[in-house]
Amino acid sequence: MHSRGTRVTLGLTALLAVGVAWAVLAQTAPVPPPALAPLAESHWPKYRHDLWNTGRSAVNGPRTGALKWTYSTGRTEQQGGIETDPVIGPDGTVYLGANNGILYGLDPESGEVRWAFPTGFDTFAIYSTPAILRDGTVVFGAKDGRVYAVRPPTAGILGEVRWSVDVGTGMQTSPAAGADGTIYIGADDWRLYAIAPPQQGSPARIKWHFQTGGDLISSPAVGADGTVYFGSMDGKVYALTEPAAGQREPLVRWTFASGSQGKTGGFENAPALDETGRLVIGGNDGIVYVLNAATGERLWTFKTQFTEYAIFSSAALGPDGTIYLGPKDGHLYALREGRGLFGARGRAVWRYRIGTTIETSPALAPDGTVYLGADNGRIYAIAPPVSGEEGQLLWEFRTRGTLISSPVIGPDGSLYSGSMDGKVYAFHDSKRGRPSQGPLSGTWYGTVTSGAGEERLTLVLVQRGSVLDGVLRLQSTLAGGFRGALEGERLRYTASLLGDCRAEYRGEASATAREIRGTFAVRDCQNRTHQGTFRVTR
Repeated sequence: MHSRGTRVTLGLTALLAVGVAWAVLAQTAPVPPPALAPLAESHWPKYRHDLWNTGRSAVNGPRTGALKWTYSTGRTEQQGGIETDPVIGPDGTVYLGANNGILYGLDPESGEVRWAFPTGFDTFAIYSTPAILRDGTVVFGAKDGRVYAVRPPTAGILGEVRWSVDVGTGMQTSPAAGADGTIYIGADDWRLYAIAPPQQGSPARIKWHFQTGGDLISSPAVGADGTVYFGSMDGKVYALTEPAAGQREPLVRWTFASGSQGKTGGFENAPALDETGRLVIGGNDGIVYVLNAATGERLWTFKTQFTEYAIFSSAALGPDGTIYLGPKDGHLYALREGRGLFGARGRAVWRYRIGTTIETSPALAPDGTVYLGADNGRIYAIAPPVSGEEGQLLWEFRTRGTLISSPVIGPDGSLYSGSMDGKVYAFHDSKRGRPSQGPLSGTWYGTVTSGAGEERLTLVLVQRGSVLDGVLRLQSTLAGGFRGALEGERLRYTASLLGDCRAEYRGEASATAREIRGTFAVRDCQNRTHQGTFRVTR
């Protein structure tokens, strides 16, 4: 994910085959794919596609801006806008988190909700793009300070928590995974955390953390040898390895410093690795740095036109060594190594002028098409030039919000992207969505009133015939499942809230396409009965 400044797989056989082709083009021996074992065998299982953060797809995307479907959270910006990138599960489910604090799993053909999971916050709540592990577990960080590992429910639509770890502070970065299942994620306390999943009856735990001197917005990449790479707003890029036997601190393999920090030198985008041993990252100083991943040595650089908060976009790496990046100066650049009077330097082999700030990261298709979003709310499909140095615009599509969520390409060639207008957009040249759920399906917002006062209520519903399944989340961070049956506009329901004491709500409501209003009774842990009312709209 690339959230406001962060902002993020293939099957093994396919990736090996493509990797060989890329290596031939780069005239170098191929390096084995990056620790695929911990990731799901899906087309795009994590931020920037793979553990190397290459942003490369194995299939081409749409050649037109034809909509396949849209899904709306029902709110925009801080209450429902989307800043995380989509990722794709082994069964095609499209996952992303929204600022309303809900992780959504959407049907790839219709855009309808398959299942959902609520976190503890409901405003600017999820910046972390999920990673999907080999067993289908979906891992992400949230503003409520927890790293969650959830999986599809066995019944209903409420995702099941496999494990969670309280880091104690919010997270803007997206997780990566090591070969042994260790989860790496950066947090707002300026630390990179290594989290061990449950093993042999032991709960998930923090194995170690590494303190930097600045905020962590840059999401980590994991090399083939297990080295973890990431940048910090302290102006440094770090390469860490797991602690030596008997030690608790990770080993610092190398660091690289831009020479400044914060707005003039910090790193907000994620490093990307390629088969030739290069690491690519952009700095807030407007410089694209190409480093030797083994040593941290600077190989060459390319300077863009801005020098403060200049590069939010993480690079996509092409099979021929081309680097694709969209910095704040409003251009999409295709960069390669060139030669100058003083040695190697970067040169733009082609570019395309978008003309506005870019916060998203490019998705690269095998045919060379680059998909990118911009702050003007437009998604662009840009092809390399037939001749000259100016890319060709294939199509563009205008959403109604700033684009921070980066586009990704699905296994059937669909393109998916979220927007701060609160919608998820899916594009395909020929497919159109086939909705099957009822009119009450969607995300609802309102309040619950009882003897304890009034609390905000978020309710995600799926209607199939006369049956409603749902997920609810109260402002007090209580969350649970919802189940109801319709008779005309009359709804009878039960809701189970999960917490230290499981409470079951029962009640009746009137339900229309625009409003659900009802009453409830609940018995608490002390066997006392409470009554109240609720109302949600959309």
